[in-house]
Amino acid sequence: MKRIVLLFVIAIGAKMLAAQTWQQTFPDSLLQSYISEALENNSDLRTAQLSLEQSEAMLKQARLSYLPAFSLAPSGTVSKTQNASATYTYELPLTMNWELSFGGKRHHQKAMAIAELEKDSAQLEYAQIQLVAEVANAYYTLVMLDRQYAITQEGIRVQEENLRVLRALKEVGQQNEAAVSQAEASYQGVLATLPMLEAQILKAESALCLLLNRQPDVIARASWEEVKGIVMDTERAVPLEALAFRPDVLAAECQLRASFSNVGVARSEFYPTLSISGSAGWTHNGVTINPYQILLNAISSLTQPLFTQGRLKANLSVAQSQQEQAQIAFEKALLVAGGEVRDALADCQACSIREEARTKQVEAAQQAYENSRLTMQYANTSYLEVLIAQSAWLDAQLQQTADWLEGQQSRISLFKAVCGGIE
Repeated sequence: MKRIVLLFVIAIGAKMLAAQTWQQTFPDSLLQSYISEALENNSDLRTAQLSLEQSEAMLKQARLSYLPAFSLAPSGTVSKTQNASATYTYELPLTMNWELSFGGKRHHQKAMAIAELEKDSAQLEYAQIQLVAEVANAYYTLVMLDRQYAITQEGIRVQEENLRVLRALKEVGQQNEAAVSQAEASYQGVLATLPMLEAQILKAESALCLLLNRQPDVIARASWEEVKGIVMDTERAVPLEALAFRPDVLAAECQLRASFSNVGVARSEFYPTLSISGSAGWTHNGVTINPYQILLNAISSLTQPLFTQGRLKANLSVAQSQQEQAQIAFEKALLVAGGEVRDALADCQACSIREEARTKQVEAAQQAYENSRLTMQYANTSYLEVLIAQSAWLDAQLQQTADWLEGQQSRISLFKAVCGGIE
């Protein structure tokens, strides 16, 4: 445990590596516009911003707690007896109250407020990174679905043509009913996927609109041929210093510092407290001789807790337990950060290899389909072979688009893991 904490301290002292911005990571212009809109309008992000403003207000209050409190408390009375005129008495005092703790309570409260503010700031930055990743994932999902929809439509067109040819060949006795039925089943199977793709596109658009804080609507996006993929260096190793500056790790570290200060506050409750109060003001007592007077008053008291029914010891025990919990959470945050980076890098490398293999598969499947068509035209072969080759080509293209999306998602995971580029 001490080794992990020391390692983090060393990392904090090191200079943070310059990370590329999200604009450099996501070069697609339409995607950049959606990310900017989401960072400005997303409801969850605005809620996190309000939490940060609350922490700023609490820090201001903690800093001002060192000063005495002043209040103005004017008062007045009216009295009247029988057969006598009314007597008016009023005062205008300015009161002061100043509490001094010998246990450093104010100092620990201020340190805790600073740590809470830094934690909320780190959590806001982490929420921004998560939001950028979610918008990018939804955008690239739409591009992939559009491509699959276009591939499926082209497959339907080709299979319609195949079915027409098979029926014509059957009429002249060159094909049988089994081949026509097989072609019909293949055609209906591909046709059934269109409504599912349309529903998925609508859901993806609704999800992106929610992130943008919009009403569900059509989302403009780049075509498959024009879309720009994510730019990430997936070969470079990520140093420990970069992990130490992850916002979620910083938030856990700030929570740990806040818990230390909270223990200090609990300990300070055992020390005596000096209270100084005073008042100064002006009074009118309603008499004719010296009716206007200046009031001066000062009181001081020293309070030392003796027996509080175990409340102070219980508060200290709870604060110490919370400190241990924060330390465990901090250690876990470091381990999770390292694991996420390692997994994301492995996924990126695996997706790169798979994309290359899938491209070769699509090329081979296309060549097989074209060869089968030529063979059927100039040789005595079954049209079923053409259908099988065409189906394999269609499936390979659909898998290629799915692999492309997984490649983009692996880079998005790496972007979240290194947590860089929110400006």
